Amino acid sequence: MRTLLNRTRRGFLAASAATVGAAAFALHDRFVARLSRWTRLPSFVAAPPLVPHDPDRDRTTLYLARGAAPHENVDNVLRRLGGIGTLVGRDDVVLIKVSAQWWNQGMTNVAAVRRMIECVLERERFAGEVIVFENVHYRLGGGSGLARAWTHPSERNVDVEGWSTLGDLIPHFARLGAPVSFVGLVDAGSSLLTGDEDPFDPLHEHGICGGDGRGPIAEGEERDGYRWDFDNVFRVKRSLVDDARTPLSWPVFSSPRSGLVVDLKDGVFRRAAGRRVPVDRKLAWINMTTANEHGATGFTGAVKSTMGIVDMTAGWMGTHPLARGYQSVHYVGHPSAKWRIAGPLAHWARHVRRPDLYMTVAEWVGAVPTGDWDDSSDCRLDSRAAHHTGAIVAGTDPVAIDAWCVKNLLMPIRGAGLRTRYDLDNPDAQISKFLRYYRQVYGSGTLALDLIKTVG
Repeated sequence: MRTLLNRTRRGFLAASAATVGAAAFALHDRFVARLSRWTRLPSFVAAPPLVPHDPDRDRTTLYLARGAAPHENVDNVLRRLGGIGTLVGRDDVVLIKVSAQWWNQGMTNVAAVRRMIECVLERERFAGEVIVFENVHYRLGGGSGLARAWTHPSERNVDVEGWSTLGDLIPHFARLGAPVSFVGLVDAGSSLLTGDEDPFDPLHEHGICGGDGRGPIAEGEERDGYRWDFDNVFRVKRSLVDDARTPLSWPVFSSPRSGLVVDLKDGVFRRAAGRRVPVDRKLAWINMTTANEHGATGFTGAVKSTMGIVDMTAGWMGTHPLARGYQSVHYVGHPSAKWRIAGPLAHWARHVRRPDLYMTVAEWVGAVPTGDWDDSSDCRLDSRAAHHTGAIVAGTDPVAIDAWCVKNLLMPIRGAGLRTRYDLDNPDAQISKFLRYYRQVYGSGTLALDLIKTVG
């Protein structure tokens, strides 16, 4: 009995110590957060300067197609680029990243994605495979990350007879027996946002926010998931007492068709005897995004599309213990400098991987209209905010693509958010801050329209 009482006492004391420790940590975090707000540096919220352009280094070419059907625009852009063979090798593992967190004008046009897949398969003597992927930061009840626009019907931006979702691509290519698979990435940690009300999906039929809670892949662990890198952290001085800091995160996932392992940073592998073995296969990455006004960054397009790859639980509001003291990419500048999202995105592009081709599929552009507008609506979904532009813009410089799209597609709409959000001529607009900061951190990118040559 005495032994049992001693064990019980020790268990109680250990539990009490853990509770006190957790409370102390929480109290410390609240104190630091409050002190950080009190001592916030003016430089943290100040608009970043425009780093001077180098007329030789910063010249870039964009390839345009406009006015035809989405699938024809894809063909036209690829032809002007020199054909699919300039991007894709015979044995490549071809990654096609789409935008799928939202539907309607908030997702990548389905007909354009289908045509891009077909163009890869039609490459002469193609013997590789195609993997279409995205992280919508939601998961279905069964755990799949193919949620949101993969399952939610869209009223526009599909353009394939009889189809209504991005998910219709999956059975189509399965019936053809084509070497095409689809991967919905899932964040590694749990999230404070899990279970939050979603006015656009009140029954959570198309996904629950947050990851699977397994945490990042540990050193020596072989599985699909996310790697978090704390040795190469993006950081910017935020206050007298702390930095805003975000760890690098990138996905590791297996091809459902071949079983090959894609480590987005390190390349292609196969698993053998519990370890990874490099495979002599090149990754070719085509990034197909959409084009919409955005509250935090002014515009969501090529630069911001990496938000659909990084792990949003690697920092606040993620609840995994390793995330403590960090900000996720989404919250690195929250709430006073939301445009600082550009910093960790540029850091990611420098240290993980850049797409071989950025393709902004601006079949529809979302912009908040002037006049009466319900702030509970979203310009990526609402028909009143949908503007048909029927354009595709492609290239290797995401800053130049965004600048061209904003100047030529979004600004002419002259919506309610023009001056404060997406007026590139206003240095204090969100888009100006966002793209300037990306250039500053990444070290290149073209905002000067006179250095951008267009073909098409």
